[in-house]
Amino acid sequence: MTPRIKWLLLACSAVFGLYGIDALYRSWIEEPRAALSQKIDTLTEDINEAKQQQMQSQKIGRRLAEYSARALPSDPMLARSSYQEWLLDLVDRNKFLATSVDASQPVPLEIRSRTKKGKRVRVGHRIDYSLRGQASLAKFTDFMDQFRKAGHLHKIRSMTLNPIGNEGRLDINLSIQVLSMESSTNESNLGDWSMLPDAQLALKPPTPLVRRNPFARGFAKALNDVELRAITTNRDGIAEAWFAADARGTVSKVPAGSNLPLALHDIAVVEILSDRVLVNVNEDPHWIRMGESIGEAVAAKSQTSTGDE
Repeated sequence: MTPRIKWLLLACSAVFGLYGIDALYRSWIEEPRAALSQKIDTLTEDINEAKQQQMQSQKIGRRLAEYSARALPSDPMLARSSYQEWLLDLVDRNKFLATSVDASQPVPLEIRSRTKKGKRVRVGHRIDYSLRGQASLAKFTDFMDQFRKAGHLHKIRSMTLNPIGNEGRLDINLSIQVLSMESSTNESNLGDWSMLPDAQLALKPPTPLVRRNPFARGFAKALNDVELRAITTNRDGIAEAWFAADARGTVSKVPAGSNLPLALHDIAVVEILSDRVLVNVNEDPHWIRMGESIGEAVAAKSQTSTGDE
């Protein structure tokens, strides 16, 4: 064997030796380390996901506790009658006319059980209501404002509003859905949960909708027809403001604390002085002087506000 062949064999042995060492290094060190790193990454993802689920579960738990305090009683028939009474009282307070409230039979609500595979657990009942009535836009706006501030688990699924001729009233049709829960803390009546004052202040006031009144025909004319004609005192010594309530000159005698009968708007007489009267027009205060119409006072105040801006 020549020296050259010996060197070639030695070089080949060295190459194969290095390849073997590299293979051993990869199989004994790199591959286990890569597998371990992958396991660590998988475990880290599982831990993060578990933490997120835990945080979500805590939020859901707090939300369920709140829902339990707001939900209707667990007895579906009691919940059905109690909420119907509350709804009828709400429409009565807002002076709805021709009112009817119909309630459907409670529908069970079930979810998949987490502890029993293939089983479902009842969590409560859904009850649907149909409300029909007639009211002015101002009264309906007050109704909606009180509805959204109430603490019950309820929502309006659909709404239909149709103006009725020239009377200034709306024909109202609402579809309402409420929730009764098995975990409700209200056993025999509706809950008294209410929004915090700060949350109520954050709500947008409903009065701008009433001022615009997209349903009212002759919106400006109705206010221009209401004119302060006289300020007198009746036999009982009570001050009264005499308003011409329409284009025909029909006079309404209204003491302080009473409302002027006008279909399109809510006009309340707040204070009566010798030469002027303070009225709330859809909850917006205006001073009306003798011979002045409410429409003129509203227009003057609107122009002053626009000029200030």
